[in-house]
Amino acid sequence: MIRIGIVGTGNIVGIAHYHTLGLLKDGRAVIPAVFDTRMDGAAQWVREHNLGARVCSSYEELLDCVDAVNICVPNMFHFEYAIKAMKAEKHFIVEKPMAVTLEDSKRIHLTAMDFSKVNMVGFVCRYANAVRVAKKLVEDAIGKVYTFTAWFGGKRLSDPSIGLEWRMIRKQSGSGALGDFGSHLIDLADYVAGQRYDTVACQTGIFIPQRKTALGFAEIENDDAAVFIANGPHGLGNFTVSRVGFDDLMLLVTGEGGMVQVSLRGAGNVTFWEKKPDGGYTGKVENHPFAEQKPFEGWFEAEMAGYLDAIEGKTTKYPSVAQGYYVEKVLDCAEKAFQNGRVGKI
Repeated sequence: MIRIGIVGTGNIVGIAHYHTLGLLKDGRAVIPAVFDTRMDGAAQWVREHNLGARVCSSYEELLDCVDAVNICVPNMFHFEYAIKAMKAEKHFIVEKPMAVTLEDSKRIHLTAMDFSKVNMVGFVCRYANAVRVAKKLVEDAIGKVYTFTAWFGGKRLSDPSIGLEWRMIRKQSGSGALGDFGSHLIDLADYVAGQRYDTVACQTGIFIPQRKTALGFAEIENDDAAVFIANGPHGLGNFTVSRVGFDDLMLLVTGEGGMVQVSLRGAGNVTFWEKKPDGGYTGKVENHPFAEQKPFEGWFEAEMAGYLDAIEGKTTKYPSVAQGYYVEKVLDCAEKAFQNGRVGKI
């Protein structure tokens, strides 16, 4: 059995919860240890998940008794824990973004170049079955890709009465919706449509400029929403992200062989419109089935299965630190393009 340590047992958004459900359902791993700076909270979390795990008093203690670590802590701790995992020669998955700054993401990337074990970044959206069906359709039917259009977001933070969270503070989170949701979309543009970008232009907005704290109100330091476009050798990308009110994930790929749309609204669907490469659309429209997954939870189950496959040496096809660094370069360029008021070069 593969011994997995959970780092960061969660507070507001329970990523560790979904990692754990996925690992336990797969059956190839055990969770002998967890670490969180809130030891009482970690102990309660262990009880709630019916684990016999040790609650470690330090990250180093956890590293001593596991084969791999799942880094589920807030963004500002990703760099430190990823570097320590590599120094300890432990497989790891780190949630995106890899680090708060591009400089730290680069340092993780450079360290990983000499690291022989699994170094995975949590781009969980690529593990949705609908996305995998769309990827195969693009590969088999679309041919040359023209455009990739996507949006993604959430509604929870649209309530102004929700207080200040770490994800709204620049030094703790980095960018806001741009990094949180945009990171998934940049990864999906590459994974589904083979688009990697050279240039990007961006606009961002803060719509709830203050949030409550114990001492009054604090100014929000990163974006509530962003719109950005990108260009590369395999076509144009067009993206919208928001954390203050948005629909579920939507992707639309067009190319010489037609058009593929992925909607994860509700049960989700994948639709293909056929086009002749040397002509127009034929009028043929197909809805492609895929295996159902419990929304969100099922994605993590598939992601954890892929993670364990990689640890067992069954696959090398997973989103690595190198992919995470590329995504962070695109997002950093987008932010700077907005700040400078011009198109940025990646």
